[in-house]
Amino acid sequence: MEMTDAAGALAALAQEDRLAAFRLLVRVGAQGLAAGAIAAELGIPSPTLSFHLQQLTAAGLLTRRRDGRRRIYAVDPAATRGLLSYLGEDCCQGRKDLCATAGPGARTRFEGLRATQARPTVLFLCSGGSARSVMGEALMRWNAGRRFDVYSAGIRPTGVHPLARQVLEEIGVATSALGSTDLGALLGRVGIDHAIVVCGGAEEACKSILPFARQRAYWPIEDPAAAGRSDADALRAFRSARDDLDERIRAWLRGGLLTERA
Repeated sequence: MEMTDAAGALAALAQEDRLAAFRLLVRVGAQGLAAGAIAAELGIPSPTLSFHLQQLTAAGLLTRRRDGRRRIYAVDPAATRGLLSYLGEDCCQGRKDLCATAGPGARTRFEGLRATQARPTVLFLCSGGSARSVMGEALMRWNAGRRFDVYSAGIRPTGVHPLARQVLEEIGVATSALGSTDLGALLGRVGIDHAIVVCGGAEEACKSILPFARQRAYWPIEDPAAAGRSDADALRAFRSARDDLDERIRAWLRGGLLTERA
C-alpha cells in the first residue's frame, strides 16, 4: 500500500461512527450487511450512515454489491491487510518494540488483563446473545457461586428473550442482571479464561477471530428461539435448553477445573 492510500484509509477511519461501522463489518465477515441492518445495529440515521459508508468505500476499505434492492457492504480483506502491513512493516520499519504482530500482541494484552482480575472468567457465547448464552451465564453463577466472573455475549446481540428469563425464574435463578452484550464490547477489555460456545453460528465465527480465551469449548445446544414453534412448543424448547445447559455446567464444574489461576 502506498502512503497516499494509507493516509486516505486512516482519514476515513478517524471518525467514531465510521470506525464503529468498520468494526462491525470486520466481525460480520465476508457475507457483509445491508446498509439498513448496519444503521439499526449502530443506531445511526440512514442518511448519515450512507455518507460514512461512501467514505469508507471510497477509501478502499469496503466493498459494495447489490442484492435485489439492497446494498450489501463488506470489509475488503486485501485492503485491510494492506493497511495493517503498511503500518507494521513500512511505517514502523519492522520494529518489534513498536509494531508486534497481532498474535503475540493479543496474547500480551490478554495476560495483562487476566493479571488484574481476581477470579477466573467464563464467557458463554452464541450468535444472538439472547437465549442460550444468557441462560448459561445465569446458571453458571447459580451453580458456581463466586468461583468465577461470568459473562455472556453474542456475535450480533438481539436482546434477552423473555422466555429465557421466564424459564430461569421458574427454578429460582435471578435474571435482573442479565443483558445482551456484543462480543466486541468484551474483546480487549476482559481476559477470558474459559469460553463456552453454545451454537454453531458462533463456533464458525470464532474461526475468523484471533484467540480471545485461554480455553474454548463447544456445547451445541439446540436453539430454543427457532422460528415456527407454537407458544407451548417454544416454552418446552426453552426448558429443554435450560436443563441441558444446567446438566453440562454441573458436569463441567465436577470435572476438576482449576478455581485458582496458574
